[in-house]
Parts: sequence; C-alpha cells; structure tokens
Amino acid sequence: MRVTALTIVMSLCAATASAQVGYPPNRSPYKDRDYNREWTYFAGQFSAEPDPLGVAPTDGPMGGVRWQMHLTGPIYFGVRLAGASVDRTILDPSKRVAERLVGTEKVPMAFADLQLEMSLTGHKTWHGLAPFINGGFGVVADLRGDSDVGNYRFGVPLAITLGTGVSWTPARNWSVRLDWSHYIYRIGYPTDYYLKVTEDPAPLPAGAARSMWRRNPALLIGVTLFRPR
Repeated sequence: MRVTALTIVMSLCAATASAQVGYPPNRSPYKDRDYNREWTYFAGQFSAEPDPLGVAPTDGPMGGVRWQMHLTGPIYFGVRLAGASVDRTILDPSKRVAERLVGTEKVPMAFADLQLEMSLTGHKTWHGLAPFINGGFGVVADLRGDSDVGNYRFGVPLAITLGTGVSWTPARNWSVRLDWSHYIYRIGYPTDYYLKVTEDPAPLPAGAARSMWRRNPALLIGVTLFRPR
C-alpha cells in the first residue's frame, strides 16, 4: 500500500513537470505561486469516531486559523489552531443500568498541530488548482479540564494528523482551500467503568481495553489570504 501511494505521488509529480514542456509561458495551465507565506481562516465539521460507551467528545462545528510557509520545491510547513464545540454523553457508573445515563453536555475543544504539506503541483497551480497531502503532530484538549461524575476526563492527548485536499486560486491574492483532515488520538476510561458496584454489571467488563485509538475526521473549508511578491 505504501509503495503504491508513493508510486502515484511520484507519477503525479513527473506528469506535472512534463506537462509544462511545450507551452508558451503566457498559455501554460501552470502558474507560479509568487508568494511564500499565507493565512487561512476556516470552518467546518468535526466528526469523532464513536467510542464503545459514547462518553468521549463526538461531533460539532469547528473553526480556526492556519499559517503556512513555503520551504522548498513542493514542501510547505504549517501551524494550525482550531476550536470546536462538541457533544458528549455523561455516565455515572455507580448507578444501576437504568439510571446511569446522566445526560449530554457541550464540551469546548482545542486543537493545535504542526504539519508538513506536499503540493502535487509543486510551487505552482494547474488551472488555479493545487491538490495536496499533509501530515503532522499536535495535541487535542478538553478546555473544561475537570472530570465528570463518573471520573471520566478527556485530558490533553497527543495527536497524529493526516489529511488531503485542494486549493483553488481565482484571484491574485486569495484562494479557497478544502481540507479533509484526520486527528488520530487515544482515549482512555477511568477505573470506575470496570468496577461492579450495583446488582447490574459494570459499564465495561474487567478484561476490556482501558484505552483505544480513534480516527476522527474533520471536513474544513477556508479562505486563504496572501501577498504576492
């Protein structure tokens, strides 16, 4: 799978280079990006992968800002900050099954990550389009910070970020950017979820996993501003 993906990327880059040969500069579908830094303001929807008990943060609107600079060739470095207001379920494991569901709440979330991005058209656009892939590392945080009645606390897990998307440049100093991002992080459950304290079974059996990785996608669209040289 990795070899296939690498072959596809290399083929696209080679096609990009070869396609520019034979075009007069004023008629080429490829245009240089005559800037090195940009700001993107984005919004969209965060959609977490469900956990077995549904107590981890789930879905909600997301928005933020991204700063990016050109490093060399098709490679860019970016910093992204975002926030979201997501729903989660509150469980009280000390109660019987019929009474364990306390309710739901809104949770303020923060996301921060550093990324390297590769443009599949190099430091150029093709008919105004520039598809890309990226990846990086960061953190995700529950800004509320406190444990709930069942001692569950999301905390501040480290996250791996992977994504793809495309930007479209209809004007000289701005573009539209579409991102399909994934935040991959680990969630864990408190010991209370594995203890039998009523006549009913505990929320989770004693042998169940105490933590698990989740892949959490976000679909984001934004406006990118830059100053041409």
